[in-house]
Amino acid sequence: MMYLAQVINSTLREISPILLVALCAGVCSKVQVFNIALEGTLLTSAFFAFLTHYFLHNIFLSVAVAMAVAMCMSFIMSFFIVRLKGQPMIVGMALNTFARGFTTFLLSVIFNTKGAVNPSDMKGLTKLSLPVIRDIPFVSTVFSSLTAIDYLSFVLAVVMFVIMYRTVIGFRLRALGMSASAASSLGVNVQRYQIAAATLSGCLIGLAGCLLTLGRSTMFIQDISGARGYVALAANNLCKGHPLGAILSSALFGFTTALAQSLQGTAIRQQLLQCIPYISTIAAMAVYNAYAKRKAAH
Repeated sequence: MMYLAQVINSTLREISPILLVALCAGVCSKVQVFNIALEGTLLTSAFFAFLTHYFLHNIFLSVAVAMAVAMCMSFIMSFFIVRLKGQPMIVGMALNTFARGFTTFLLSVIFNTKGAVNPSDMKGLTKLSLPVIRDIPFVSTVFSSLTAIDYLSFVLAVVMFVIMYRTVIGFRLRALGMSASAASSLGVNVQRYQIAAATLSGCLIGLAGCLLTLGRSTMFIQDISGARGYVALAANNLCKGHPLGAILSSALFGFTTALAQSLQGTAIRQQLLQCIPYISTIAAMAVYNAYAKRKAAH
């Protein structure tokens, strides 16, 4: 039972960053801004969250900087796509490539390494211990070592649902995504809404970046994002941008990642274990596409 509790706990910790990035992808998809720069934005925000905390030792400022950096990256992406009419795939991959090279360069210049930085004296996000469940053996293990951002990610999914489907702003965002020309004819500044929505949703990626470097452990590893941006994009495609559906689709990928981690030390080769989350991503997309085609045929 304790092993199961540990797997569930690891799953929850893996869900949070993917869910936050998937929520950002959902907002972008609603306003017809294809954001493939999620990976680079996540990597950059994670690095600057770690860098800020390393020098200033202020966790709140680190979170704020990570959110600001992610919003800046999202603004650049949306501006090039919406205003300058750049190809989304080219713009996104250019930002991802830049983020990988930029963080590697700064890692080498500032810390004189190209691998990992793991300060032993640096404290990250506070792990919450809920008073109601901390004395229950199984449940306390399931919810152990979770930070405020982990819990906040699920709350934000509900908040995003309310905003998108129960408010005027959400209606306008979905309307311009369905028909930009119709929204424009009603006096809505489509480009402004698209850029604003994509930029503001970037703060969610900033929170996810904090989880990577200041959550489970306080360290930065080269390419620490580990393709979570692409996985989150797949999770968003599975749920069609629905905030509550993003919880379920993120749970699938979070579970496979946690499963791969729990199988370390067994007879299964390490390289194969590392492929499990990405194989599950491909399999889930294949099954979903087959289901969508079959449904459309009927």
